[in-house]
Amino acid sequence: MDFRTQDYDYVVVGSGSAGSIVARRLADDVNNKVLLIEAGSSGNSLLQIPSVGVMLQNSVFDWQYRTVPQKNACLALDKKVSLWPMGKILGGTSMLNNMVYVRGHPDDFAKWYKDSCDFNYTKDILPYFEKLEHNGTNKYKCSIMISESPFKSNISDYLLQAGLCLGFPISDGVNSEPEPKLTMKNGQRWTAYHQLAKLKKRNLEVLTNSLVEKVLLRDNFEAYGVRYSHLDEHYQVTASKGVILSAGVIGSPKILMLSGIGPKDHLRKMKITPRIDLPVGDNLQDHVATGADLVLLDSPPNLGVRQMTSYSSFFQYFLSSKGPWTTAGCENVAFFNAEPENVPELQFMILPLGFTSDQGKFLRSLVGIGDSLWNNYFAKINKPSFTVLPVVLHPKSRGTVRLKNKNPKTPPRIDPNYLSDSYDVEILVEGIEMIKSFIDTPPMRRLGARLNNNTFPGCEGHTFDTTPYWECYVRHLTLTSYHPVGTCQLGSVVDYDFQVRGTSKLYVVDGSVLPELPSGNPNGAIMMMAERAADIIKHHCWLSQRKCCATEVFVDQCNCGVN
Repeated sequence: MDFRTQDYDYVVVGSGSAGSIVARRLADDVNNKVLLIEAGSSGNSLLQIPSVGVMLQNSVFDWQYRTVPQKNACLALDKKVSLWPMGKILGGTSMLNNMVYVRGHPDDFAKWYKDSCDFNYTKDILPYFEKLEHNGTNKYKCSIMISESPFKSNISDYLLQAGLCLGFPISDGVNSEPEPKLTMKNGQRWTAYHQLAKLKKRNLEVLTNSLVEKVLLRDNFEAYGVRYSHLDEHYQVTASKGVILSAGVIGSPKILMLSGIGPKDHLRKMKITPRIDLPVGDNLQDHVATGADLVLLDSPPNLGVRQMTSYSSFFQYFLSSKGPWTTAGCENVAFFNAEPENVPELQFMILPLGFTSDQGKFLRSLVGIGDSLWNNYFAKINKPSFTVLPVVLHPKSRGTVRLKNKNPKTPPRIDPNYLSDSYDVEILVEGIEMIKSFIDTPPMRRLGARLNNNTFPGCEGHTFDTTPYWECYVRHLTLTSYHPVGTCQLGSVVDYDFQVRGTSKLYVVDGSVLPELPSGNPNGAIMMMAERAADIIKHHCWLSQRKCCATEVFVDQCNCGVN
């Protein structure tokens, strides 16, 4: 089909978790003609093997984003840069992630809608989680398939027992299972795009290997289509009802700024004519972590390079969809707050492997561990290790996404400004102290678990296992949890109907609209928001806005029911 000659009702940009859900829900109406545009390729069925996801990083299926050198963090990583993999493939980043599905705490969403008059979690959020998830009636009415992992290592039970010894809360405020739910079906990675493709909707077309360069806007700032490039040729398609950007926390603000929507001074510097002055690209935040290979063991877990490359694992997967190849990487999660009734401030993600498990052949390259750090620290670890990552759930540090120039093919300038707020450092140090308590429990002592007491390079001036030492440690070994959000946030860049302020028929629906991070892995919250946004968009809620109370914030007043 020649997409260049086609007119559509809706054009959705990006086939990740949010874009696939929005495209699918808009196409539920057979009268809507929908085009889904993806910059990457279609991939193949082998990429649905769960353990393959980590191998897609730094490949053609990854945007291979890099942050700018950090001033307060990542000090030991190569060039002080954090590597940010994001999916450039049908399915988006959900083809690369650990597939962990949590809802988050109900109070998270109240913060997002703090300027709304009548927000109610039970009315405005919960029905969309229920719509998203498989409810046992018609499995193809849901947008994602969720299951338990078919495989867990032999140390998983020890970890759970240790958590119980300490009274670790294992709930995110909704879910109570310490073994996370996964976006998986029959042992295969199952994204929102896979669910969409299974439906084979005739009124939905998919265009791959096509980079959207800008939104087409009329003089009254009404969006009527997009311009994109395919095989170095430029084309455009029109959309009579709406353009929805779901290109992610980096891609969506980039497209807006290339279209003249963003900070006017920055756009002028990039030699782009400003059309609408909005704080696009501000408010960048990420779940920051630390602690790689911090816990050592007497004997290795039954998950490592030898198990992953064995014939047994091969046959287990292809004959019964079980075994080590179905691992999600993250086997257990726990949430903690000093005040149990409050929103959690710490999450622990427990991985049965450390970065040394492959002797430095591949895993270290994923986080930017260079030769010097490897040789002076990680290579000296002579025991098996596993990783307990403390994660700051609600960091206070904020960064930005900005263009480097007006060439659509140039990666943007990403500065998360990690650990610029001392609160984030304090929470990470608190997490390390809890890890020390964790490995001192009887179950972990039976495993021979102990703290890695090798002094971290750059922190030799501090006494090991003191607060100043750990503060130095987290600033040197600063790790992303791959959870950035916020660059087109609700209430400032987009209204509560997901429409870009000052425009009509132009929407943003992805992690970039989240004003703050949820209490847990954000993919579940992003997909829920996509369900909500699709309802609002297809009911044309932009026609029914009014000022909320005495504020200047516009909120939708449509009664968009759940179908």
